[in-house]
Amino acid sequence: MMIQYGATPHFVVSYDSSFTGAAGVPNGPLLAQSVLDTCEYDLTRLSQLFGNILPLPASFPIQINLVPGGGGANNNLLNLINCNCNLGTQPQALPALVVAEEGEIFMALQAKGWIANWSHGEALSRVLAQILYPDRSWLWSTGNAWLNGLAGSPNAARSNFVDNVYHSDTDNVATGCGSLFLNYLAYQLGYRWPDIIGAGAPNTNTLAETATALGVTNGWVNFLALITTYLPPGTSLPPEPTSIGQPPEATDDPYPLGPLPPSLPQLYLRHNLADDGTTHTGSLSDSPDIILKNTPVANPQITFSTAASINSDTESDTAVLSGQANTVYLRAWNRGADAPNTFATVYWSPPATLVTPNLWTLIGSAYFPDAPPGSAVQVSTPGIVWPADQLPGPGHYCFVATVGNADQPAANPASFATFDDFMNYVYANNNFTWRNFNVVPPPPAPGPAPHFMHLPFLITGAWDREERFSLETHTQLPDGSRLNLHVPSWLARTLRGAPSEKSETAAGHEEEAEPGQTGLPLHAQHIHYLGEVVLPKGKR
Repeated sequence: MMIQYGATPHFVVSYDSSFTGAAGVPNGPLLAQSVLDTCEYDLTRLSQLFGNILPLPASFPIQINLVPGGGGANNNLLNLINCNCNLGTQPQALPALVVAEEGEIFMALQAKGWIANWSHGEALSRVLAQILYPDRSWLWSTGNAWLNGLAGSPNAARSNFVDNVYHSDTDNVATGCGSLFLNYLAYQLGYRWPDIIGAGAPNTNTLAETATALGVTNGWVNFLALITTYLPPGTSLPPEPTSIGQPPEATDDPYPLGPLPPSLPQLYLRHNLADDGTTHTGSLSDSPDIILKNTPVANPQITFSTAASINSDTESDTAVLSGQANTVYLRAWNRGADAPNTFATVYWSPPATLVTPNLWTLIGSAYFPDAPPGSAVQVSTPGIVWPADQLPGPGHYCFVATVGNADQPAANPASFATFDDFMNYVYANNNFTWRNFNVVPPPPAPGPAPHFMHLPFLITGAWDREERFSLETHTQLPDGSRLNLHVPSWLARTLRGAPSEKSETAAGHEEEAEPGQTGLPLHAQHIHYLGEVVLPKGKR
């Protein structure tokens, strides 16, 4: 029996009644919520990739069922998607699986020769999951099966499934060829995904026809020659960094292979209004290009690309509102060569003296078909949805955003093997930035305001070695304010408080630190140098 979990304007999400979340059983509500969080967002993004088409109103709502099974999914090419779930199914992987199946519905709707249950259509469905969820692209990789063969496959390694199509979606050798070739068109040759998808293959259902429609000649010959040169027989796709705690994995995008073009993109996100992508001066944690909105904006490209908007650092709403979805918009700039197929990604981090990559938690990624050079800013459309159930608790936090494409890759948390790697990247690149924000709780209960507001944050070290840091506070609090810092006692012994300031509680008594901590009074209205401290490896 199916239990309906929730609905949106275009979807109904249900899960099997056996998914109770008990020991050894999938958690149906948790899995269903992960789908409900993103289905409308991904419908808009798929529509844009397919030339802004949408199923007819009669095809809605699309029913998404989470059913028992060993993995994978199927659909009826119209309005039904069944996702096979088991105890190993991860909530963060389900939205991309739905995208792959929903993409096949769009293929049938578009009617340009993509056949969902043939090798080229299966390859496109997997690539769509990679495009919209690049951080999870390794989950959909089949390229190694084509490069090195697969036991039990009817097809030999490196068979030609560019000029030919395999009439099945179950062979990873044929699908792997298609996936690698589609990524070759996008990330080696620089064609935009909407153009690749829009070209289709209406006459032969082959990827060679898709390439020819784009203006590519000798597609198979040139593709195979490139692969043979840089991934000769017996070699596999190189593992790529994924995220902190996740080992590097192979993806179907090893491109670009060979020398980079002489002129490269120079993508950047501004640190502050004065930043033109060439400097690290001024504030580094107040980016005007990370825009938070509590409700979605109808046309973000127009709204956030006007001169007034570009020159404003107050476009964001004042805080993230808990208990509801919020939206993050990213503005990307390019002062170099044209940058097709650009991605911008936003993370959140707890407040810390240094927002190191091991603190970053993914919110989502935006796809830009193209980031042209010059002063034409590109705004993520639609914005990146931050679902209510994925928000951190009330408090102060930091956004971190990155931007890049195949020729100028963006960093992700796993890109930095050492603390030195991270610091050197910060100094050498302008394609990531920060912005502080608050998550606001529901209105407080009636009563007097607390005398002291507690503002927890982390003092962080390097994750890979012992390192010395200098610490100071910069404050501009109102007259009469008192500021106290409570830190572990071992740390307090190396820091300098402000002896002339008195630390008090609401009752007027000296404030007591928690066991194992020491309270240090600080200056409340100017820079206060705390001193230097050696933090052990991984200390937070």
